[in-house]
Amino acid sequence: YRCLLPRGIDGILVTGLGVSAHRDALPCIRMQADVQNQGYAAGVAAAMIARQGGSTRDLDIKALQRHLVEIGNLPKSVLTEVDSFPLPREKVIAAVEAVAKDYDQLEVVLAQFDTAQPLLRAAYEDSSDPKAKLVYAHILGMMGDATGAETLADAVSAASWDKGWRYTGMGQFGPCMSPLDSLIIALGRTKSPRALQPILEKVNRIEATAEFSHFRALAIALESLGDKSAAEPLARLLRQPGISGHAVTTIDTALETNPRSGTDNTTRNQALTELYLARALYRCGDYDGLGETILRQYAQDLHGHYARHAQAVLNSKKVRAGRLP
Repeated sequence: YRCLLPRGIDGILVTGLGVSAHRDALPCIRMQADVQNQGYAAGVAAAMIARQGGSTRDLDIKALQRHLVEIGNLPKSVLTEVDSFPLPREKVIAAVEAVAKDYDQLEVVLAQFDTAQPLLRAAYEDSSDPKAKLVYAHILGMMGDATGAETLADAVSAASWDKGWRYTGMGQFGPCMSPLDSLIIALGRTKSPRALQPILEKVNRIEATAEFSHFRALAIALESLGDKSAAEPLARLLRQPGISGHAVTTIDTALETNPRSGTDNTTRNQALTELYLARALYRCGDYDGLGETILRQYAQDLHGHYARHAQAVLNSKKVRAGRLP
């Protein structure tokens, strides 16, 4: 039921493809029969909540389950099962110790990060193993904790570009970023002053032919930092041949750039790379108006998702500047 509840919002249930699920789990619940059963359960839950006049989080789950068991949607065993959350502190402590070994039990650490965070900080400070120390710094950084920023910065500086990931329309199981991509994003999320230089070094060493995931990692990290000194390097990157000019704003352009086959994702990789970099540039203060110019081009893109995203980025700055109600 939790996957139907938007965090921080009451009175709404989200079902279908909008539920909260990892992308590797979503294929298991997106088939027509699954969506119908889930939609029915959400509808019954909504009716029960409306009848009771309470919060979406006050639903009598067992009452809903009894009904779903009666009509054959759930097995009887659910009526005697006990929620596994919150996890006992002992399990989180054990997971923090285990996670240093190739991220074992990471799901436990992230499931109750409020409990795990001080334990991770202590483990980072106490560890003498460089590999374990980097794992702890990586997890903390991804969650916005700067405790291990120095370790992350050193790791990013020392690493060469590895094999990245290109957007694919189907078959997206497994990692969608490289190990270095992940470290770069974590370093950016620390918001530490130590983070900027190693990331800019990677900006200066990336080629226009690199995989999409590398550009995305740099963009996410730099917009997390929001440092104005990143604007000029991002602008230089966007001006490299092949990086910019992929917005599709006319039918003629769409026909000219239309993929040769249903499995050709070249144009998607190009557009997403440009859009991510332009967004990061804009959020780092822009340079010669290049970020805003590109975003305004994409705001007119015939691909609706690109257009809506570009418009949202442009509007978010107007909201911060007080130009929108």
